[in-house]
Amino acid sequence: MAELFPAEPLSPRDARAAVAALLGDALAPLRELRLGRRLEEIVIFGGLWAVGLGLAFASGRADGAAMWALRVGAVGATALALNAFVLLLHEGMHGVLFKNRHVNRWASVALGATVGMSFSAYRVLHTHHHEHLGTDDDPDDYAAYTDRPVVFWAMQGLRLTVGAFIYLVAIPIVASRRGTHADRVRIVQEYAVLAGLWVAAVLLVPATLLVWGWLAAWPVVALMIQVRGLTQHGLTDRHDALLSSRTVRPHPVVAFFLLNENYHLEHHLFPEVPSYHLPALHQATWAHLPRACEDTSYLGFLGRFLRQSLSMDETPVGIVQPRTEVADPVRGAGG
Repeated sequence: MAELFPAEPLSPRDARAAVAALLGDALAPLRELRLGRRLEEIVIFGGLWAVGLGLAFASGRADGAAMWALRVGAVGATALALNAFVLLLHEGMHGVLFKNRHVNRWASVALGATVGMSFSAYRVLHTHHHEHLGTDDDPDDYAAYTDRPVVFWAMQGLRLTVGAFIYLVAIPIVASRRGTHADRVRIVQEYAVLAGLWVAAVLLVPATLLVWGWLAAWPVVALMIQVRGLTQHGLTDRHDALLSSRTVRPHPVVAFFLLNENYHLEHHLFPEVPSYHLPALHQATWAHLPRACEDTSYLGFLGRFLRQSLSMDETPVGIVQPRTEVADPVRGAGG
């Protein structure tokens, strides 16, 4: 196994090749798309948004404490649904939402409309992130923009607090510059569709539903995106593909609402693997990895991140040696 994973840092291509060699024929089934599973996710989270809308509607007929309780419930249910839509949009960017590319695109456009994002604009930047992970061309790597610790940590602070709203404005601008002519055409098409949908929503949807069943959830969704994005690559080793993306192993309920994107190292190794196969990919690979970056809690990582920010300490957090720990249970238990 050692010859597959040399001690020196691995490029994304070499890390992928090593894990693919390890998995062999077991990798092909993990790339298979399951229509039933995807429709199930859409029904579940679409139903959750319907619950949020129902609570928002009921709040318009209540007053006092009952009204605010219903509004809080509406925002909570809607935020969980919209966050899942963002994750499904992410699946669409990798072409694993639906097999048919036209269905994949326009279903992704519809999902992006719920949070004000063009699918094609997001895809240009996100695929660039995957292709250039660990290099100075990675648009999501803040270390690529500055070597000044004060600036780096200020950027991380912005990412954690308002990053989603900055990206909402910046992504179409940057994508239009970095994308092809065909990308720009698709971006314009999609924002035209989104604008029509938003105008129709404002004109036709009652204000109570519009605000408490949709817009009021946006800051909550933004915070979830910001914490998740920071945890995925913050305080990692950008020069080694096995250490540049963090896998998180939270409570199963949390993983369910994150559509398994907590397995982020595995996702970066094989972005063509649908999210519902990521747990199996993790099980097949984790114990064989010589090194990885992990955490067991998003809040736990956030606490460590905030403590290190006080001293501007960029030391990677959560580096483990899964293969060594499995081979030596006593050592693993002690860690």
